[in-house]
Amino acid sequence: MTEPEHTRPEEAQPPSAESPGKWDDSEFHPQEAGNWLLKHRREAGIFALLSVVLLAVVFWLPDVIEPRQLESQPSQETVSTPGEAAPSPQAPQLTESPWQDAQLAKARRQAQEILAKLLDKQNTLEGMQVQLWGDDEFNAAMSAAAEGDQAYQKREFDQAQTLYGRALDQFEALVDASKQHFEDAMAAGSEAIDNQKVTAALEAYTLATAIRPNNDKAIEGMERAQVLGQVVTALEAAENHLLQQQLQDAKTQTQAALKLDPLSQPAKQMLARIRKAITEQNYAAAMGQGYSALNNGQFDKAISQFEKAARLKPGSQATKDALIQADNRKTRTHIDREMAEASDHEGQEQWTQAVEVYQKLQELDSSLVEARIGLLRSQARASLDENLQKLLDDPLRLADPVVLKRAGQMLQDARSVQPRGPRISEQTEQLAKILRSAQDPIAVLLRSNNLTQVTVYKVGTLGNFTEHALQLKPGRYTAVGSRSGYRDVREEFTVQPGGDSLTIVIQCEEKIALGG
Repeated sequence: MTEPEHTRPEEAQPPSAESPGKWDDSEFHPQEAGNWLLKHRREAGIFALLSVVLLAVVFWLPDVIEPRQLESQPSQETVSTPGEAAPSPQAPQLTESPWQDAQLAKARRQAQEILAKLLDKQNTLEGMQVQLWGDDEFNAAMSAAAEGDQAYQKREFDQAQTLYGRALDQFEALVDASKQHFEDAMAAGSEAIDNQKVTAALEAYTLATAIRPNNDKAIEGMERAQVLGQVVTALEAAENHLLQQQLQDAKTQTQAALKLDPLSQPAKQMLARIRKAITEQNYAAAMGQGYSALNNGQFDKAISQFEKAARLKPGSQATKDALIQADNRKTRTHIDREMAEASDHEGQEQWTQAVEVYQKLQELDSSLVEARIGLLRSQARASLDENLQKLLDDPLRLADPVVLKRAGQMLQDARSVQPRGPRISEQTEQLAKILRSAQDPIAVLLRSNNLTQVTVYKVGTLGNFTEHALQLKPGRYTAVGSRSGYRDVREEFTVQPGGDSLTIVIQCEEKIALGG
């Protein structure tokens, strides 16, 4: 019969928390129990000594006692023969039971194998500080193991197996339960931190790190729990600052809390509240400054502040209304200023400049009736002013009958203009004077050498003469002189309305060279 492979306690594989009966090295390592051992060195020493005694009693003592008992038992097969003395009761006869001995040895080995697993689970649970979360169940399992020892000592190995197995099942159940205890502790710790309960958080994460000393989340939770008191203090200070509208101080305290615990939800929520309060404060300040600037006629500044408020609170209807109001006020003020400027130009009879301003106003707002009327009025006056000035600057144009007729109509228009300014009045008087003198002839005396034939355009050929007197209406004239063998001469002259008499010399004196 092949005996089951004996697994010593030190060779047993560590069980995993994820699969029943197995322990995961990532969750537990014997070194993590160092702190507990340091605190309970006396108890640990006593426990180690008792463990050695237990192992000696279980494994070594039965093997020593059993053979001696067998040797001291009297043999039941020894009989006396006639003539011989009866055997002495002090010399018992030995009886060999190899099959029973083998079964006992087998049962003993099986009990020892279960015991090895039992000790391994015991070490695992003690490494998870089972006394903190499963003390009653652990003690019950230990009692079952102790009963198993008693049965073992009585060589009742089957009963020992049963009792050891019961203790092992209880230990494995505790290992399985450790996962739920760990999860419950983690959940309780997280809830305590969120509710800012310092003691509860420390207790929960103390249990969690006891069960899973190497678990990163448990270690992180413990670190958060250890600074939770400071976080709570900082957040309370932040709340007080917030109530007093000391927003920057509140923000500083909250950021300090987040530096201690970047995962703190209360701190994150507090920071969000403070940022919202700061936004509201800045928004109110921007709106207030905007309306102040608007009332002072500082429209660009007002619009700038309202736009700042719009960036702080996108979609705010109040901000939209303020921007519309500021823009309308700015436009209206600009229109009023431009209208006043156009009116000043009109008052100074600067019609061209007035037209330019009214055109800008039309481009700015085509619905401005006042600007449209002003533009029409200024354009008409500008045109009249320009035409009048052209005639006054060049009165000789009146020599043209068409121009003369149009000038007469223009004079009537100028006389009907209302209101009248000094410029239009002066232009009207000058034009009337020019028109009156435009038909008055001016005396012009032509002189020649009586050898030159003289012709005056628009008058005719005057022939040869020494002097010739003419009465010419104002205008531009050209006199041409010709003489055989001499170069022609040409003389242009202007008769001004109301001007003085003129003397014009026209005679050919430069001979033409023969062959030249």
